[in-house]
Amino acid sequence: MNNAVPSPDYEARLRAILLAGDWEALREFARAENQVPDEIYAKDRHFWDVMLHKLICNRIDMLAQHEASRAWLAENGYSTDIGGY
Repeated sequence: MNNAVPSPDYEARLRAILLAGDWEALREFARAENQVPDEIYAKDRHFWDVMLHKLICNRIDMLAQHEASRAWLAENGYSTDIGGY
């Protein structure tokens, strides 16, 4: 497992994607930067929307977006935990 701290460029690009709410860009970013397996990359929009909102809720630099993402997750039956429902 790679425990290296992400570069400022990585963080800036990910933050921009999350702020834009762009699930397709998140999927492409994850593929390029994190080498997600084909079975994860192929998941539908809902999967990536959930991931987008969970990532927002787990980033201190996105506090202003937490409330909206928490509400979206709750409306769709999810928690803010990255690995849980």
